[in-house]
Amino acid sequence: MSRERAVALIREGKRFLVTCHVRPDADALGSALGLAALLRLLGKEAVVYSQDGVPPNLSFLVGSPDVLPTSPEGNFDATFVMDAAARVLVPVLPPSERSGPVVVVDHHAAHDGFGDVIVREIDACATGEVVLRMWRDLSGEPVPREAAQPIYAAMCADTGGFRYPGTTGDTMRIGAGLLDAGVSPWSVASHLFERWPRERMALLGEVLRSIEVHLEGRVALVCVPRDAFNRTGATDEMLEGMVNYGRMLEGVVVAALLWVPRTASASRPEIKISFRSDGDADVAAIAVALGGGGHRVAAGASLTTNMEDAHARVLAALRAQLDGSS
Repeated sequence: MSRERAVALIREGKRFLVTCHVRPDADALGSALGLAALLRLLGKEAVVYSQDGVPPNLSFLVGSPDVLPTSPEGNFDATFVMDAAARVLVPVLPPSERSGPVVVVDHHAAHDGFGDVIVREIDACATGEVVLRMWRDLSGEPVPREAAQPIYAAMCADTGGFRYPGTTGDTMRIGAGLLDAGVSPWSVASHLFERWPRERMALLGEVLRSIEVHLEGRVALVCVPRDAFNRTGATDEMLEGMVNYGRMLEGVVVAALLWVPRTASASRPEIKISFRSDGDADVAAIAVALGGGGHRVAAGASLTTNMEDAHARVLAALRAQLDGSS
């Protein structure tokens, strides 16, 4: 079992690098910070690294001030990559002679097989939950607050505030245990879902005005050009979660959000895509068809093209999936 191998590496090792997928969300960074805190409780040295730093909305996570934006020096007994379903999402890692075995800890249904050890448990609601399973294998000790808070944030975010279909009785019981460890549910929820800067609210206005409905009302599609960011002063990270507004429309089965990231240029065109499902449609299958991946209800992809072509390709993939499954 891959989790057993990962636990053995932790028991045998002394120094670990913990990182997460690029452009981290709450599950990626929260599970990384939670694992690092638990490793330190075992007397290990753990260094947390995020290639894209800490997004402003996640700076409330315990341990976030210590996250390094560049790959650290020195040798590691293993490198843990959290919440990464595809190689293209993995940050720059130290060379293999310094990184030790690369352990990918994930819960996505689709995965491209990257990593020397893969701990992929798709029944978990979040990668943060997989971290807790590893902790149970390692120790019978209670989870300390410094680990409980980022792990709770990971689970809260990936369940949409404990609302999405992956939420189970076990999910709620785990959440209750983390609250018993001292986590403030309001503090986490307000940081994750509220406290929007004015620029983000202005960007939401652009998104709402841009919603298109296709395929007899089953699909909501939003295209966000770079100009929208320029007009509002918003950053790419502020788009997080806005795809859900399309899904809120009555009759919509799948919402898709397409945007031009700040890294795109005329010589290097790129379109990022986020998908959300109402639970009936498998958006992971749509994302995989476009070279991406994710969960059944939440997935994403990236296309090296312009917005017009991406719009057509996404709509075609949605039509093929929805009409083929109807």
